[in-house]
Amino acid sequence: MAYVDLQRRSVLRRIGGVAALSTLVGAGVWTGRYRPALRAASASTAMGGPFDVDLRVRARPDKVAILPGAPSDVWRYTAERIVGPEDTLTPVGESYTGPLIRLRRGQRLRVRIDNDLPEDTTVHWHGLHVPPDVDGQPRLPIAPATSMAVAFDVVDRAGLYWYHPHPHGPDGGRVGFQSYAGLAGPLIINDDAERALELPDGERELVLILQDRTFSNGNELQYIDDGGMGAMMTRMQGFRGERVLVNGHPDARREVSTQPYRLRLLNGSNSRIYKLAWSDGRAVTVIGTDGGLLAKPERRRSVTLAPAQRIDLWVDFGDTEPGESVQLVSEEYQLGMMGERMGDMMDRGMMGDRMGGMMDRGMMGDRMGEMMDRGMMRDMMGSERLSLVTFAVVARANDAETLPERLAQDLPASPVQADTPVRRFELGMRMMQGFTINGRQMEGATVADDEIVRLAQTEIWEFVNNTMMPHPMHVHGLQFLVQERISAGGKTDLHDGIIDAGLHDTVLVFPEERVRIALTFKDFEGFYMYHCHTMEHEDAGMMRYFKVVA
Repeated sequence: MAYVDLQRRSVLRRIGGVAALSTLVGAGVWTGRYRPALRAASASTAMGGPFDVDLRVRARPDKVAILPGAPSDVWRYTAERIVGPEDTLTPVGESYTGPLIRLRRGQRLRVRIDNDLPEDTTVHWHGLHVPPDVDGQPRLPIAPATSMAVAFDVVDRAGLYWYHPHPHGPDGGRVGFQSYAGLAGPLIINDDAERALELPDGERELVLILQDRTFSNGNELQYIDDGGMGAMMTRMQGFRGERVLVNGHPDARREVSTQPYRLRLLNGSNSRIYKLAWSDGRAVTVIGTDGGLLAKPERRRSVTLAPAQRIDLWVDFGDTEPGESVQLVSEEYQLGMMGERMGDMMDRGMMGDRMGGMMDRGMMGDRMGEMMDRGMMRDMMGSERLSLVTFAVVARANDAETLPERLAQDLPASPVQADTPVRRFELGMRMMQGFTINGRQMEGATVADDEIVRLAQTEIWEFVNNTMMPHPMHVHGLQFLVQERISAGGKTDLHDGIIDAGLHDTVLVFPEERVRIALTFKDFEGFYMYHCHTMEHEDAGMMRYFKVVA
C-alpha cells in the first residue's frame, strides 16, 4: 500500500488524484460518474486456439530518461512473445513507448494483459474490427494486480493501428491521465497485397509517434492542476504540452540515405492537432490513412493530423545531398473564422461577460473575464510552428525506386444508397458540466433508443459541431468512409490538409461544421463506443456507447 501511495505522488505529480481529473473546475461540478453496467474484474474470450501469436502485455510504472538529468516517472507497456514470428515485437526506441506489435492479416492472436498499475485500466485495440468484449472498453476494467486474456482474428487491412488505455472509473474518465503517463504503442498489420507493392521496409520504414508533454524543472511530467480556472480552461480546450516528443524522445533526429522512405505517423497527443509539412517546401505525399493504403497517392502542401489519426507518408531524399538535412515540421495555424469571431468577442468584452454570466456572478465570473482579456481563448484557437523530426542525409544510395501511382486495389466502394438512413449527432457543451453528444454524457453502458443499430446495416452518421473547439470523432470496432464535409463557418488553415480519402476510424469535425460518414456494422453484436478523441473531452463526458443488435 505504501508503494501505491508513493507512486501516486511521484507519477505526474501535478496531475492530481482521480477526483480532481474528473471535474472541470473542482468540487461541486460535474463528476462524470460512471455507472458500471456489465462490469467485470477480469474476462477471457471463448475463442479457442491454436493461436498464431500469443503475447503477454504488462501495464506498469517505470522510470525512464527523457530529458537530460533526472529520469521521469511514467506508466508504460512492456510485452513478451510467447508464440509467433520473431518480428512480432519490436522496441520503439529506448523510452516509454510501448513496443511495436506486428501482425499479419489472417492470424489468430491471444494477449494476456497484466495490470501492475495502482488503478483500473484497459487496453483498447484502436481501429481494429474485434468483438466488443475484447475491445478494451471501460465496462470491462482490469483491476490492479489482475489479468485479462483477450483473443481475436486479425481481419483488418494492412495499416498502422495502435493500442492504448480506455478506463472510465467511478469518479470520471482516466483516458487522458493514463495515456499522458505513457501508455500507448503502435500496431502494424501486413498482408500480401501490400507486400506486392514493394514499398520501403526494414530500416526505411520509420514508425513515428507524436506526443506533446510538459516537464517540471526536475523532469517530472506535468499535466493538469487539481482545480481552478486554469484547469477548467485546459480541460475545455484539451491539454497541449510545451514540447513535442517523437517515440518518447525530444529533438528527434533520424539518419537517412538518398533514397525513398515510408514514414508511419501516429498522433498520440491528448489534444494537439499537427499541420505536417516539410521545411524545404516539398510536397507531403500521403499513401495511407487510419485504415491502410489509399487507392492512389495524394500530394498536399501540408497535411492535418488530429489526435488518434494515423498517416503514411512517402518521402524520397534522393534530391538531398549528403551533409544536408530536412525537417518534418508542424506549421503555425489558426482555426480561421472561429478564432477571429472569438477574438472580436473578447476585444469587445462580450466573451468574459457572457461566460461569467453563466457561472457565479462573483469571483468566478470575474476570473473568467480576466482570462479572456489575457488572451487564453486566443491561444486555444491555434498553434505555433513546431519542429518534429530532423532527417539528416548521411549517405548516398543507388536506389531509383518510384512510387506506384496505383496503390490499394481493395478499398470498398461507398455502400450508401438512396434509402440509407441518416443518424445525427449534435456535439455540444454544458457550461461547467463538460461536453455532450445529443445533450447526453457518458452513462456507462447505458444506450438510448437512438443509439441502437442493426447488424449488417449501413448508416450515415452526421456529426454536427456546435462548440468552439474541433472534435476528432472516433467510432470503435470498424473503419468508415467520409462522405461529406460542410462548413458553415468558413475554411480554416487546416482544411486544405484534411485527407478524407480512404478508410478512417477517426474524423476531425471543426467548429460550425458537419461531417457525414458511412459505416456498416458487421459480424459482431454488442456494445461499442463512439466519442471525441481529444482525451480531455471524452473524459469530460463526450463519450457514449452504441449497441449493435441482430
